[in-house]
Amino acid sequence: MPGLLLGLLLGLAPRPAAAQATPPWRLVDGGEEVAWTPPAPGVAPAAAASLALAHLQRQGFFGARVDSVQGSTLYVTRGAAARVTAVELVGAQHLDATLLQRELSTRPGEPFRAEGLDADLAALAERYGRAGRPLAQIRPELVMEEEGVRVRVVIEEGGTVRLRGVELVGARQTRPSFAVHAAGLAVGAEIVRFDPEAVRRDLLATGIFDMVGEPQLVVVDSGAVVRVPVREGPPGSFDLVLGYLPDGGAGGGGAVVGTGRIELRNLFGGGRSLRLSLVRDPGLTASVDVRASDPYLFGLPLRVEGRFEGYGQDSTFARQRYRVEAGYRVVPGLELTAGATRESVQPGPAGARPAVGDPTGRPRIAASDAAFAGFGLRYARVDDPVAPHRGLVVDVAAERGRRRRTVPDSVATPATVTQQRLFATLRVYVPTLRRQTFVTGGDASVLLSGRTAADGVDEGDLFRFGGARSLRGYDENRFAGDAVGRLVAEYRYALDPTSFAFAFFDLGYVGRPATPDGPAARDVRPGYGVGIQYRTPLGLATLTYALNPEIGFAGGKVHVGLAFGL
Repeated sequence: MPGLLLGLLLGLAPRPAAAQATPPWRLVDGGEEVAWTPPAPGVAPAAAASLALAHLQRQGFFGARVDSVQGSTLYVTRGAAARVTAVELVGAQHLDATLLQRELSTRPGEPFRAEGLDADLAALAERYGRAGRPLAQIRPELVMEEEGVRVRVVIEEGGTVRLRGVELVGARQTRPSFAVHAAGLAVGAEIVRFDPEAVRRDLLATGIFDMVGEPQLVVVDSGAVVRVPVREGPPGSFDLVLGYLPDGGAGGGGAVVGTGRIELRNLFGGGRSLRLSLVRDPGLTASVDVRASDPYLFGLPLRVEGRFEGYGQDSTFARQRYRVEAGYRVVPGLELTAGATRESVQPGPAGARPAVGDPTGRPRIAASDAAFAGFGLRYARVDDPVAPHRGLVVDVAAERGRRRRTVPDSVATPATVTQQRLFATLRVYVPTLRRQTFVTGGDASVLLSGRTAADGVDEGDLFRFGGARSLRGYDENRFAGDAVGRLVAEYRYALDPTSFAFAFFDLGYVGRPATPDGPAARDVRPGYGVGIQYRTPLGLATLTYALNPEIGFAGGKVHVGLAFGL
């Protein structure tokens, strides 16, 4: 009898074949129906009674008995539920047995439940797997006593294993080697701690996958692999953002602005990307941005990116910028960056002429060539790359370089000047109430030196500011300054995992030095509005309506965007 009872407690008794929509067998104790999973129709009364006893004993009613059988009803007496007299963990050395015991739901003085013990054993096995001991064997031993049952959990911790690789279940293009790097793992290394949530978060942060399931550490031969169910996103996307800017009051009518961007992602399965952006701003202003990036050059935690930017402002000037950047991944989410930039400014017919009323004969914008080099830091840890609910993003870079200008000999302006520049971005995502997120932070671009009239600074040195990509509520690139930035406050309400409605407030700052075009000035500009991001069958759509104090409600800036998967 003890052997049979132990077998019943450990789930070794036969299981019912299947549950039916209308249970053919009922359990009744003292007029109260007892919940259980009944056997299939046609099971003999003796077999049904045996299954009923097994079920009740697994619930801790060791003294349960079947009193009678009437039709399809089993009348039983459960008796008193046995209580746990003690819980002992034997063999725990790698992990603290006291801490493990505190996490168990099976505790002294509580009614014994076999299901609860099974869940505790599974949790212990998972805990040892995360601690790098996936070979650990855990088994229970139940000792029946007069007062109840004493539970002994015997743990054979086993040894550590080495990582043999990552298996991406459902991936068609992504290479497992890329997943190893992205998750911060190392093939051949001993697994001392396995954090499935960190692996899932790191893979999701690449932007390559639409879905990343729960990673599992699976033992194979003498090692282990991390098996992750994934669903890859489209290999590319086409983003189109169109905006309508109402008539500013000069009688010229409204203007349509827009940005088109095509991006190829995960080229050759290694996470490489290629992106082309074209921007049309009001008037004859336009820009182009081309980027190519390899996140793990030669399999090293080294990201390399090449970039070309071109900007033209009607007949005033044109600027070209070439940049190479390298980022060394210290830990997942943290990257140290170094970059070199070469840029040139060429004045147009209007920019080459002296400013009206300037007796010096100095051109509004001088032709110049510059070279910069610098370092930075980038940190990004968010729970979702499309609609973050919690996380932090920091991106800071400082550059130092020399700019050489070409001006007439009669103009008293230094031919070469040293300049220092600082760029910074901060975003903090804080969950508040259910389905709601508060987003705050800021952006800044500052010319730290070589910024005075004596240094020959002109509009070609300044940062463009304003519009949907910087200060919302204002025309695109309306402002130019040597120190520009904004503070951001945004409140979001989630509609689904990737969709949300939001209200925002931007507080912008523009500092402009004295240039041939005008005197120095400082200005603070607020912008505010509402918007929505929504997942549609065609792609991710965004709609923003932005205002500022200078315009009425009907004069807001409208921006509509749609991202198509290729």
